Amino acid sequence: MNATCLVDCRNTLGEGCVWDPRDDTLYWTDIEERRIYRLDSSGNVIDFRIPERAGFILPRTKSGFVIGFATRIALCDSMFTKFTDIALIESELPQTRVNDATVDPDGGVVFGTFDERDRLPVASVYRLSPSGELLRLVRDVTISNGLAFSPDGNLMYFADTAVGVIRRFKVGDSLVILDEIEPLGGPDIAPGRPDGAVVDSEGYYWNARVWGGCLARITPDGRLAQRIDLPTKGPTCVAFGGSDGTRLFCTTLRTRHSAEELKATPQAGGLFAVDVAVAGQRQRLCNL
Repeated sequence: MNATCLVDCRNTLGEGCVWDPRDDTLYWTDIEERRIYRLDSSGNVIDFRIPERAGFILPRTKSGFVIGFATRIALCDSMFTKFTDIALIESELPQTRVNDATVDPDGGVVFGTFDERDRLPVASVYRLSPSGELLRLVRDVTISNGLAFSPDGNLMYFADTAVGVIRRFKVGDSLVILDEIEPLGGPDIAPGRPDGAVVDSEGYYWNARVWGGCLARITPDGRLAQRIDLPTKGPTCVAFGGSDGTRLFCTTLRTRHSAEELKATPQAGGLFAVDVAVAGQRQRLCNL
């Protein structure tokens, strides 16, 4: 199967796509250009300029969003004009920034950081609870990605893009205890490296394979079940949406492309979509 370009937005670093079930819209971020994009159910696209780079946007049970700026987590209104800090992140590590995130089964936010300067394993994965408590879950990370939960909430997935292994953890109460089990897959399970991910309603793990130009659907026992190709090498994040939850959206990037590559694949940085057979889970809302 192949994905097609839905919005030719040519993002420098498209990321963090998420379906908002409150009004059936899709949001995503262009990290480097400091913009948030919104696609409504009629196909209309608007964008919002924000004050800093943002790695993720997640919808709340209340109005507005939780947004992950480079060094802080904040609450913001629906028009991305008012921001209230709720946590400062790794202020002692100027080389890291907030990257991938997902909503956990209790409505907390699980997110990771990324050493964008030195590419060293000094970053971490954290959980920000609905009460505002910040807990470190995983240490010694270079590029946090691939965060997702199984439909029953008992498994958490995570991948360090620099390492390439898709790791799995059994989840204890409020994520205070994580018991790592055997990995879902190694670096060679599909072309490229693991980036953003989502788990569908059957428990299969969909992974954007950055530099591999494809999306991979991986079975719960670690086999490649399906591959969807894109006409660009840089898929970064995936999200389910649409009227019945079977449309799979994917953001892409234009960084680390040569002039010849951009000429050959001018839709790099676009928002892509493909209709699949199995629906995704309903997007969880943050209780922060």
